[in-house]
Amino acid sequence: VSFIYPYSYAQTTPDSVKNRTYPHLSPCIENIYMESDSISAEAGPLKEIDWLRMNRTICTNNSAVTRRLSLRLMELGDGQYGDEGLEIAVNKKELFVESLKWARVAIKEDSTDDINYENISMAFAARITVAGLKGKSMLADSVRIYAEKAIQINPANHRAYHILGRWHYEVSKLSWVVKKLSKLVFRHSPSGSFNLAVEYFNKAIALNNIPVHLYWLGMSYLESGREEEALARFRYLLEIKDDGRYNASYFKEKAKEVLEKYG
Repeated sequence: VSFIYPYSYAQTTPDSVKNRTYPHLSPCIENIYMESDSISAEAGPLKEIDWLRMNRTICTNNSAVTRRLSLRLMELGDGQYGDEGLEIAVNKKELFVESLKWARVAIKEDSTDDINYENISMAFAARITVAGLKGKSMLADSVRIYAEKAIQINPANHRAYHILGRWHYEVSKLSWVVKKLSKLVFRHSPSGSFNLAVEYFNKAIALNNIPVHLYWLGMSYLESGREEEALARFRYLLEIKDDGRYNASYFKEKAKEVLEKYG
């Protein structure tokens, strides 16, 4: 995962969307989602994105469709290199800028939906990956602020807790030189904590005990110098049944790599 997103985008492969239904959504939105899935599977992500742009406002209360458009743009930008290292002809920066635009629109359409705030938090994180040092410095806190807003609306949003954990993890790994330069030049520097990363990942796990949360909790323990606690989490991760969701197999493999490295 190249930026702060709870799971790998490998979830949204053509096989993973076949016959998927969305009973928690209104019938109109569900039909939009299912048609979108079908187009993605048959014609690819660019066609799906074009179709979502054209059909975004068909339903009333359409923020879920706008949010999906934002997410699909993020996914396409994040996956611009295929498994064989071949570059897809897309402009990552343009995709992430447009993704953030639609994420803002989704919140305007429905400011009470925690998932809209979760989504814009990810959109800011994606935008940061194609920004310069000044942009990274000025945009970083937006990732945290919107994830916190998602939790304020819905304290059971485990993905938002994960985003906060990753935010503190990634910011804490910035070198002191980068932080000092950012503070001196741009008068702003984000401040993170590995201990807070551990706290947020534990909260995510309490809500949904899945490999991705456990993996990043283990990584946070490692960075905090708590090696035995970290390795215990990685071993436990390997014991969890892989149900094919949340890209569990990927994080199991990553956990194996860490355990092999540290014995």
